Amino acid sequence: MLTGVRQPGRRSALSASERADFFRRQLDETSSVAPLSNIAFMLALGSVLVFVIPPEQTMVRLLGGITILLVFLNSTRVAVSLRVPRWKQSTSFDYTGLMLEVVVIAILDVVLFSMLFTTIDSNYDVVIIATMAGIMGAGTINFYTVRSASLSWIYIHGLGLMIVFSMHSEPYLRVLSIQLAIYMFALTVGAMYLSASFQRRWMAEIQADSERQTVSLLLDGFEGGSRDWLWEVDIDGRFSHISPRLSQLTGLSASDLQDMTFGQLLNHLEITSSDEGKVAAELLVDKFERITAFRDIVVPVRIDRDRRWWSLSANPRALGNGEICGWRGVGSDITERYVHEQEILRLAATDSLTGLPNRRSFGAELERAVNGRGNLDRVRVGILDLDNFKSVNDTLGHPVGDRLLLAVTDRLRTVAGADVFARMGGDEFGIVAHVPAGRNSYVGFERYLDVLQEPFHIAGNRIEVRATIGYASNPDDSGDADELVMLADLALNEAKSTGRNRVGRFSPALRAWASERATAQQELDRGIAAGQFELHYQPQVNAVTGQVVALEALLRWNHPVKGLIGPSQFIGVAEETGMIIPLGAQAMALACAEAVKWPAGIRVAVNVSPVQLLSIDFCKMVENALDVTGLDPELLQLEITETGVVEDRAISEIHALRSLGITVALDDFGTGYSSFATLQRLPIDVLKIDRLFIVDCADHQMAVVKSVVELASVLGMTSLAEGVETPVQLRRVQAVGCDLIQGFHISKPLNAAQLEAYLAATSTSSGQNFHPLDSDFSRP
Repeated sequence: MLTGVRQPGRRSALSASERADFFRRQLDETSSVAPLSNIAFMLALGSVLVFVIPPEQTMVRLLGGITILLVFLNSTRVAVSLRVPRWKQSTSFDYTGLMLEVVVIAILDVVLFSMLFTTIDSNYDVVIIATMAGIMGAGTINFYTVRSASLSWIYIHGLGLMIVFSMHSEPYLRVLSIQLAIYMFALTVGAMYLSASFQRRWMAEIQADSERQTVSLLLDGFEGGSRDWLWEVDIDGRFSHISPRLSQLTGLSASDLQDMTFGQLLNHLEITSSDEGKVAAELLVDKFERITAFRDIVVPVRIDRDRRWWSLSANPRALGNGEICGWRGVGSDITERYVHEQEILRLAATDSLTGLPNRRSFGAELERAVNGRGNLDRVRVGILDLDNFKSVNDTLGHPVGDRLLLAVTDRLRTVAGADVFARMGGDEFGIVAHVPAGRNSYVGFERYLDVLQEPFHIAGNRIEVRATIGYASNPDDSGDADELVMLADLALNEAKSTGRNRVGRFSPALRAWASERATAQQELDRGIAAGQFELHYQPQVNAVTGQVVALEALLRWNHPVKGLIGPSQFIGVAEETGMIIPLGAQAMALACAEAVKWPAGIRVAVNVSPVQLLSIDFCKMVENALDVTGLDPELLQLEITETGVVEDRAISEIHALRSLGITVALDDFGTGYSSFATLQRLPIDVLKIDRLFIVDCADHQMAVVKSVVELASVLGMTSLAEGVETPVQLRRVQAVGCDLIQGFHISKPLNAAQLEAYLAATSTSSGQNFHPLDSDFSRP
C-alpha cells in the first residue's frame, strides 16, 4: 500500500537547484500553516491544563505552560520570518529549527501525557487520550510537506504513548495499544500520501512555469522575426491584439489598426486587385462565416505599391461555455518563397528550349478548355509535326536543329493568336483552338502550314521546313481530353502517310483502322509465340549462265483464319511495335537451318529491318543463328536498305558482321537517298536495283540501270536486277551487263517442298544448280 503513495521517481532527476527550491517550498509551506495549527494546539493543551489538571499539580501545569510557551515563541518566529524576508534564515537552519521544534514539543507532549495519565482522575483518561490523538493528527497535517518532520511527530508521540501504556496493567490499554498502532499506520500512510501529493503539485507548477517561459520566449522570438506576426480579433473582426511586426509591415500605427476590422485591413492592402486575391478573399469570408479553422491561405497584398504575398492561419477563440468570441492566428510574409515556388512551377510547365508550354501544361489547358466550353462551342485539338526534321539533326547536327526549332517556334507564334500553342516534345507541337458558336466553318490550322513556306537560313544553311497537322474536335469526336490528343495523333499519322504538308481531320474510319492495328498487334504476338511464320524462297541467278547463286528468304504468315499473308500486311505493325526483333530472330534461325540442307555454294539472303539493325543484340542474334545451325557465314547474305543504315551504330554493326565473312546486299537501290556516300561508307557486296527501273524497260530507264551496273562494277560490287518478269526485261538487263537477276520470270517464291523440287530439277552433274534461262522451265 505504501508503494502507491511514494514520492514520484522524478525527484532523483531534479537538478541541485531544483531540489533546493523544492526543499525551501516544503519549509515555507509548513511555516505558513504552522501558526494557525499551533494556535489550535495551544488552545487544546490550555483547555486541558485549565479544566482537567487539578490546581495542586503544579509541576504538571508548569510543564504544560512551558510547552505552550515554546509553541508560542516558535510560531511568532515563523510568522515574523514569513512577513519580514530579512528574518528568513538559510534552508538548513530553518530545517534544523523545524526538526528541533518537532522533537522537543513531541517529547514534552509525551512526558506531559505520562504525568497526566498517572496523576489525574481516571475519569479524564478519555479526554487526555483524545487530546493526544488530536495533537498527533494535527501535527501530521501541519508538517506533511516535510515527510521526515511529520513521521518524527507521529512516531515520537506513538511510541511514547505505547511506552506509557505498557507501564500500566489495565486490560483496556492493550486494546488501546493495538488501536494506537493502527492509528500510527494510518497517519503514516496519510503523511506519505500528502507529501507525495505536494511534490506532484509542486512539479506540475514548475513544469507549467517552464512551459510559460518557453512559450513566452517563442512568442518573443516569433514576433521579433522579420516575416511573421500574431493577430487576434474579436467576434466583430476588430483587432484585440496588435503585433508590432504587423504594424511595421503594413506601415499603419497601432491606433490605426485598432480602428480597423480584419477585413478593412485586407481591403486597405488591395487584396481583391487580382483574380487570385479575389479567390483568397472569398475563401476567407467562407471560413469566417462557417467559423472554421484555416491554415496557410495565401493572399496577395499591395504595400507601398509593392506586391507581397502573405500566408494566413487562424483558429476560432471560444469562451468556457463554448461561445465563439473571436479569432487568433498567425501571419507570415512568404513573398520570396512564393515567388520562388511560382518560378519552379512555371519552369515545370515550360519547355526549356522554346519557352512554350510543355506537354504537361498543354494537357492542363486542354482540360480547362474542354470543361469550360459553351454548349454550342467547339474545341479543336491539333498535333503539328515537322516533316523530315530528323534529317536536319543527322546531317547538320543538333545545335543547328535546336536553332531551327527556335526559328520555327517564332514563326508559328505569330499566327497562334488566341490558340494554346505548346511543344509536345522533339519536333511535335500541340494546338488548342477554341471555336465559338456560329463559326462552324472555322478550320484555321492551314495558317500554321502557310507561315512555314518561306525557307529558313540557319548557320549559313538554307533549310526548307514543312509540317503536317492532324486534329480532332470536341464534342464531335470525343469529350475526353486525353482521347482527343490520341485521335489527333491518328489523324496526323494518316495525313503523313498520304502526302505530308497537309491538315488531316480525324474520322471514325481512323478509329476502326487503329482498332484493326491493335488487333493485328495482338495476333502478331500470338503468331510469333505459336510459330505461325514460314519462309518462301526466290532464286537469284547468274544473268548469263543461269547458275543459282542465292535464294532470298521471304517471310509469310500462315494465319489460322486468314490463310497465307504477305509481309506488306504485318511488317509495318511489327516494326512499329518492336515485335520485328523476335520475328526477325525467328526468321534468321529458320533461314539458316534450311540453308544447311542446300547444295554447296548457294547462299541464303535474309532481309533485315532498320529496327533490327538498331537493336542492341542484333550481331549476337546473327552469330547465335550461325552457331546453332552450323551454317558457314559465307553462305549468309544480309539484305539491308539505305534508310536502315543512317545511324553510325548500324554501320558499325554491318562492318562487324562483314568481317565474319557474311555477304551484305543493299536492297531497293535508287528508291531511297541513293547517296554515293552511303556506298562508300558501307561494305556492300551486292547492289540490288529496284524493280521500278526494270518494269518499264524504256531506253531512259535502262540508261539508269546501266549507270548503276557500271557504278557497281567500279566499286567492286555485284549488280542484281529485281523484278525481272518477262523475256524482254531479261534481255534488256542482260544487254546492260547486269550480273544477277531475280523475278517471276525466273521463279516465284517457293515453299520448302517446292524448293526441294526446284533444286532437284536445276542440279547438274557438277554439283551446281543452273536455271535454263531459254526454256519454259523459267516459270515453274
